[in-house]
Amino acid sequence: MSTPPPSAPSSAAHSRSLDRGVPVSRFRPELHGVRGVAILGVVLFHIFGGGRVSGGIDIFLAISGFLFTAMLLREAASRGGRISLARYLARLARRILPPAVVAVAVTTMAGLLILPSTQHHQMLTEARAALLYFENIELVASQLAYEAAGPGSSPFQHFWSLSVQGQFYLLWPILAVLSVLVARALRRPAIQVMTVCVSLVLIASLAYALLMQQQHQEAAYLMTRTRMWELAFGGLLALLGARLTLPRRLRGAAGWTGLLLILSCGFVLDGAALFPGPWALWPLLGLALVLASAGPEGGQADPATSATRMLSTRPLAWVGNIAYGLYLWHWPLLIFHLELSGRDQVGVLDGMALVALSLLAGWATFQGIERRTASGGSLAPRVPLTAAAGSLAIGAAATTIALIGTTLQLPEGYSMAGADRQQHPGAAVTVEDADSAPAGAEMFPGPELLAADRPQYYTWDCRQPPYGGMDTAEVLICEDPDPPPDPSRTVMITGGSHAGQWHHAWMMLADTYGWELIIADKSGCRLQSTENAATNACAAWNENLIDAVAERAPDLVVTPGTVMDRDGEFIVDDAPERWEEIVDTGAEMLLIRGTPRPSQRVADCLAEGGTPQDCGGDPAQIAETDPLEVQDLPQGVHTVDLTEHICPGRTCDAVVGNVPVWYDGSHLSTYYVETLAPILEDQLQEEIPELFR
Repeated sequence: MSTPPPSAPSSAAHSRSLDRGVPVSRFRPELHGVRGVAILGVVLFHIFGGGRVSGGIDIFLAISGFLFTAMLLREAASRGGRISLARYLARLARRILPPAVVAVAVTTMAGLLILPSTQHHQMLTEARAALLYFENIELVASQLAYEAAGPGSSPFQHFWSLSVQGQFYLLWPILAVLSVLVARALRRPAIQVMTVCVSLVLIASLAYALLMQQQHQEAAYLMTRTRMWELAFGGLLALLGARLTLPRRLRGAAGWTGLLLILSCGFVLDGAALFPGPWALWPLLGLALVLASAGPEGGQADPATSATRMLSTRPLAWVGNIAYGLYLWHWPLLIFHLELSGRDQVGVLDGMALVALSLLAGWATFQGIERRTASGGSLAPRVPLTAAAGSLAIGAAATTIALIGTTLQLPEGYSMAGADRQQHPGAAVTVEDADSAPAGAEMFPGPELLAADRPQYYTWDCRQPPYGGMDTAEVLICEDPDPPPDPSRTVMITGGSHAGQWHHAWMMLADTYGWELIIADKSGCRLQSTENAATNACAAWNENLIDAVAERAPDLVVTPGTVMDRDGEFIVDDAPERWEEIVDTGAEMLLIRGTPRPSQRVADCLAEGGTPQDCGGDPAQIAETDPLEVQDLPQGVHTVDLTEHICPGRTCDAVVGNVPVWYDGSHLSTYYVETLAPILEDQLQEEIPELFR
């Protein structure tokens, strides 16, 4: 017999120590029941909640962290720091891809039939993003808030959380392998190193979530980096293993307390405004208490009066089984129902019908797809991987081709350059003694082109986004791409998208009079208070703007003077202080009165056959007296008011002079703004005559 090398016993002992304390694999019926409760909460709050969220998504993320942390650590520790990536990805492909691919395909085809043509391009963009698991990134990039469902919401919006999970599934094996390799090097149990690593992820992600909530709550809600702590929270619960079980005398109260936290979350907290910050611990602690209250044999063996026994019952297990399909189908069913009914919310009867239909669709998905694909575990990994790669490639190619087909040729230069001004006079019909627009002329542009309308500078990569960290507080300057060699004046437009909506009118005036035109725009950021400049990017941008104005020394700075929205018309707090600081740099200043906002996307409304009256703005937003007239303005600050030419006679129709006034639910169209340019010029000649000398 050969003598083993001296290191062999030590190596074998350390191999055993790597596995020490790693959570064992066992089915937890109470966890499956929580999954059922969570999905029911998501569905009911989406349908009846009016924009509130249930906390069910947060629980779903934590459950994913719980299951995958334990599974990946078991494999990595048992194999000395290796994971069979092919088997892992094949299992993922079998379980999550087939239902998702079917849901994306059916939703896309239904959306092309049901949604207005103006939404098709964005819907196809999101279909591809959902299929490839970056819908949350697409929503942030498109500046779409996670809001109450309405006719304008995306049928793929709910894929944001599946995208977060999909990205987690690709990142977490790396963490598990690294943890085991470090544990081997340190000769420590793998669970100890994994616990430290998961804790660091939790702390870093939660800190980033707190920062992002101050910068841009809607983006924070959707981002993987801000949500990773919830997955890590579930991972820590898994790593606690048997230590998570409470003494028998405490289990009953703890279980019901945990279930109460889960059920009450959506009623007590405004999760859309508070999550994923620390308040998300409300439902997550509920999950932790439920898991800690289960006995060693699982919830089905607990006392009949316990919450864990109730969660282990067959009805909730059935809902837990169909949870994935139920989540996939309930949202597009809701969105399409709202679109077809033309309403912003559902009633009790049609809401319950939607719940029943969603349950049926979830059950059909489970029976017809999930159970069949799950039975393919004996197949070689290359089979599901090849099928998954083929499905994703075909789906991505199909949506890309469709996107190319729905891409419109946007006008170069001025938007109205190719228009017949006799047929499409726009704002010209609002001046005194003007002729009416021809009654039989088509609107220009059509709804599809209108939906894609944006000011030219949007494509120059010089706008600061509304979200992001303090790095977005830098004032970027959109330079004039073709400045006059010796400009007679320099004009700066600043103050967010409602300042930038006037770009084309000023561009026309600059071309006529030889002015240099520059723009400083942080989207969604008005001239306002700088009180929180150390932590708030918009406040810091406002602070930095004064230095930028001083450096560029424009002759005139243009910004909105008032805001009009559902609260009426008002001047933003501390805006007058910014105005005074700007004129103190030596610049003159022009305040343009704010513009009313429609209650819906005008392009969509017109595409669906809505009348200009139905699709227009709300004149009730316009104050009886312009607030700028009663404001004590600093010397050098001027005002213009174009309200009568946007809402003539206080009727804010969506189309004036055969030209649409707005392109979305907030901003004036570049087409109409160009027809306003001569009217703006006349008011400027009177208000600031020296500008033209």
